[in-house]
Amino acid sequence: MDSENLKSALWILFIAYILVIFSIEYPLFGALCLVAVISFSVWLWMGGKKIDKEIEIEREIETKEEKLKKKLLDELPKDLQTIIEKNFKTVAAAYRSAVSSNAFGKKNYDKFAPQLEEYLQDNSKVLNKLKDEFDTDVEFNVDALIEFIELSLKELDKEFEYTDDMNPYDYEHFCATEFNKIGWVAKATQGSSDQGVDVIATKGDITLVAQCKKFMKPVGNKAVQEIVAGMNFYGASIGLVIAPNGYTNSAKKLAEANNIKLIHHSEIESLEF
Repeated sequence: MDSENLKSALWILFIAYILVIFSIEYPLFGALCLVAVISFSVWLWMGGKKIDKEIEIEREIETKEEKLKKKLLDELPKDLQTIIEKNFKTVAAAYRSAVSSNAFGKKNYDKFAPQLEEYLQDNSKVLNKLKDEFDTDVEFNVDALIEFIELSLKELDKEFEYTDDMNPYDYEHFCATEFNKIGWVAKATQGSSDQGVDVIATKGDITLVAQCKKFMKPVGNKAVQEIVAGMNFYGASIGLVIAPNGYTNSAKKLAEANNIKLIHHSEIESLEF
């Protein structure tokens, strides 16, 4: 016991001694002291019970909040996947537009990843609830979601009866068939003098020409140059390049300069002109 505590204990003993002496000498004073001590003890006990109850209530609230927060965190991965699934056309179009590849097929997600993260943050009720109610910013796994998108794209190809081992000739007929499904009159040219055009499609007075490139890597400038020449030869008003594995950055720039659309075959059904 340090000196300060010792002094306090001695003073308490001294005061208690004086009170006992006075209580013996004056019984009425002793009775009043006893009542005061009992009242003070009851007050302390009730106050302690109240504090204990308040602490218990606070702990219950904190426990409920932690459980709700954990539930939201557990729901988050499914919530993000659901957003992608419900808006897959938008997400897929953004993926094809923003993901680039080098000449060896290595993909670059530097542009797409932050765009995807922002899109999900804007549309996720779970993320917004964690932010507003718990002041919690969650860093979710964008790479895993990109992998989910790419797997979904492969599943979409299966729905279109597309396979990775389809040869270029079959791919041209496949694309022509997809145009026919949505009301165009389309055919694969198949000829050596096709002037850089693989598919010709008409709807009313509109003529569309397309290059269909079944490459395992992104398509480059040459396909864009060929379809520009093909448009002039066939008097077409619309020129497309269709490919399953994207386009190089230079092809995208050249296509934009010549008003050529670069699409994935799954986008044929949603084309509007």
